[in-house]
Amino acid sequence: MLMGKEFDPFFAQIVRTLGPYLDDVLCIGGCANALYRFHDLASPMPWGYLGTKDVDVATPQHLTVKDGKSLAVLMSEAGLEEEQKGRGHQAVIKYKPKDGDLAAELEFLCPLSGAKGQREGSESPTVCVVQEGLHAQPLRYLEILFSRPWSVKIGKIPEFRELGGLQVHVPNPAAYVVQKILIRDQRRADLSKAKDCYYIYEISVVFRDALEQISSEFEALSPCLPAWKKRFQKEVSRLFESQDAEGPTLAVRTYQDAGRPRSGTELPPTPEMVYRSVNKLIDAMKTKPL
Repeated sequence: MLMGKEFDPFFAQIVRTLGPYLDDVLCIGGCANALYRFHDLASPMPWGYLGTKDVDVATPQHLTVKDGKSLAVLMSEAGLEEEQKGRGHQAVIKYKPKDGDLAAELEFLCPLSGAKGQREGSESPTVCVVQEGLHAQPLRYLEILFSRPWSVKIGKIPEFRELGGLQVHVPNPAAYVVQKILIRDQRRADLSKAKDCYYIYEISVVFRDALEQISSEFEALSPCLPAWKKRFQKEVSRLFESQDAEGPTLAVRTYQDAGRPRSGTELPPTPEMVYRSVNKLIDAMKTKPL
């Protein structure tokens, strides 16, 4: 299973529904981490995935209609219903299956910069209409994730062979890590911050043999202002500055709380393992002198 017997059918349904738009959108968040393991540059990962019930999809602020059908129409035909959670500035719009057995949710997100909200005069809109009938939550720095995305052949995953040659785009790992660090001070939930530390560690393990490619992606990040890269390097170095620092501590705690099984003779991650692995990744993501 990719995520679980309830989640996998929902994810397959989402991929089919997004079919005409797969070249325009990205799978981000926890699903991206699970998909990274099936990328051509990935190395074996000894531990299981963190559980999730959410599919997070990043979309441009303006999504062109493909094949004469909007994504809202395709989702309706697939049996997905829009649901608003919260009100006012706390409102979040998600899409859920009518089938109650599929316990999962889909949310669309778009870049905040230059976004036009539904409410007049709102400097930080909580909902954007990216296509007729399609709502997305705008987030800062999300545009970085669209820099040279990678793709995963979804049909090579045993659970999704029926999807054939479809490819799902994910952020390249350098863009993913940079965006995670830049939004840390905007995350309210401690659980999200802890998961991000584990996700970063996971990337450092999965792509331990692809650090040269990640270094190239970091150099090519666009848009990514020099000040953003400088802040990223300062914050990520602080977060993983020692085995006792916040990053390794939260990563190990997240793994333990998830109760992930070991594979073979592999030992569970320790703070020292996290510190050493992530710092190799950090060293690859440093601005090269001119």
